[in-house]
Amino acid sequence: MSYKIEIAKGSLACALGEGPHWDAAKKELLYVDILGQGVLRYVPATQECYRVSIECGTVSLVVPVENNANQYLLGIGRTIQLMEWDGKSPKPTSLKILHTVDNEDDRIKNRFNDGKCDSQGRLYAGTMGYLEQSTLKLDDKKGTLYSIQGNKVNRHFGGIDISNGLAWSPDDKVMYYIDSFTYRVDAHDYDGKTGILSNPRPVFDLKAEGVVGVPDGMTIDADGNLWIALFDGGKVIHVDPISGKKIGEVKVPTGKVTSVAFGDPQLDTLYITTASKFRKDGTVEPEPGAGELYAVTNLGVKGLSAGYGYKGN
Repeated sequence: MSYKIEIAKGSLACALGEGPHWDAAKKELLYVDILGQGVLRYVPATQECYRVSIECGTVSLVVPVENNANQYLLGIGRTIQLMEWDGKSPKPTSLKILHTVDNEDDRIKNRFNDGKCDSQGRLYAGTMGYLEQSTLKLDDKKGTLYSIQGNKVNRHFGGIDISNGLAWSPDDKVMYYIDSFTYRVDAHDYDGKTGILSNPRPVFDLKAEGVVGVPDGMTIDADGNLWIALFDGGKVIHVDPISGKKIGEVKVPTGKVTSVAFGDPQLDTLYITTASKFRKDGTVEPEPGAGELYAVTNLGVKGLSAGYGYKGN
């Protein structure tokens, strides 16, 4: 694989970059800085990047609201919020809480992690238990996967450690899902009309395949193969979910690789978010290339689709 990887020109680095989303209509990449509490908008054509500060908590996901140019749905802590932002200002015009989840006493320190919209414009987003940064101790099995559409919040399943990567198959009948500490990718039958998930089964087991690293964010290409970011693995792996085998990889110049999304007008660039290295006291330890947004070209494949926006009803 004669790919080329480089820091995306003009992009801004993050403490904990996550959640890349290619907006085909605007030809721009959205991503978040979870610990840095920011949402970023990167425009490859002009090599410009803008950052808006989210002062009310950790922001873990961003998706644009369809047909509303300045509206974005965010995961902030245990809430889903609607942000109005002009795309350039350092502060949002407004933030409004739409939903709050995990209200039980033993889950009040939970937060949303990864999230994406399906082809119908529903938001699927999962939570994770409290992670103590100094010890990296997780309050395990406290997460839940939800889907959100309008005023409805549907609970799909719980007992999750760290809710992470999501992707839908080319025929839109399967949803692939990662709970990071299971070290595997599961497939669920998916009903686009109702949003119901059923028949969960494993399709790729990292430990059984000798893959080092924690599975994090994920996307899918037009051939139906998965691209999975490996936190503490320093790479993105290319996986055939039908055979359950790794068929390739992209090495990244830093260890903490967090998520992936295909972008650019032809969906032929793979964007990769990464995280900085943290000391036990929670401060950032300088490491060249850590926290940067990377762009990978010459992969010989294209993404299945651009990111879907939130329809809200």
